[in-house]
Amino acid sequence: MSWNIKGVWHESCASEGHCSFYFGRDREEPCKQFVLFQIEGGQIDGVDVGGTLVITIADIYSNKAADLMAKGAEGAIYISDTTTGEQRKVLEPFFVDNVTRIGLIRKCLGVKYVDIDFSQEGSTCRVKTPQAEWEASLTVGGDGKNPQRIENSIFSMAFPVVNICNTHYWKYNDFGRSWDFVNRSGARAPFDLKG
Repeated sequence: MSWNIKGVWHESCASEGHCSFYFGRDREEPCKQFVLFQIEGGQIDGVDVGGTLVITIADIYSNKAADLMAKGAEGAIYISDTTTGEQRKVLEPFFVDNVTRIGLIRKCLGVKYVDIDFSQEGSTCRVKTPQAEWEASLTVGGDGKNPQRIENSIFSMAFPVVNICNTHYWKYNDFGRSWDFVNRSGARAPFDLKG
């Protein structure tokens, strides 16, 4: 596939405080991850995918930071039901086959086309689907206006600027998982990628 996409990556996990994986530290138990790809523009195999939303939910296999990118996770993919048939033909294999290698899902439990209700008010973003709910706000730094950032993160090749967020809550219930997290780790990063 030839592709280029740009937009905003929203990530939340199960960690209280910022996720230890960002700092190369192991966890006591494997983590869970919610990601929203807010694709603002671009194409996959010549198909315009701008304005689409994709959510990935990952149940990470290992508690070891060194295993994160290699072993990844099993999880589900949710694509907005407003996508066209042509967009679905490229978006589904793009995310299921993990073309970008920025996603953690190595075993896909399923793909669903669902109503993804996304809204943003100031620095706070919200998502609601039949399977998930999520809300996160940028964490303001010492100057009282600019967001805090993670410098030189493990994701820096894909996301050069990673801003820290407070995930007020995220809930998920599907594929035998039922999770309900409050005040957890979060990040937000613009991306402009191609391959």
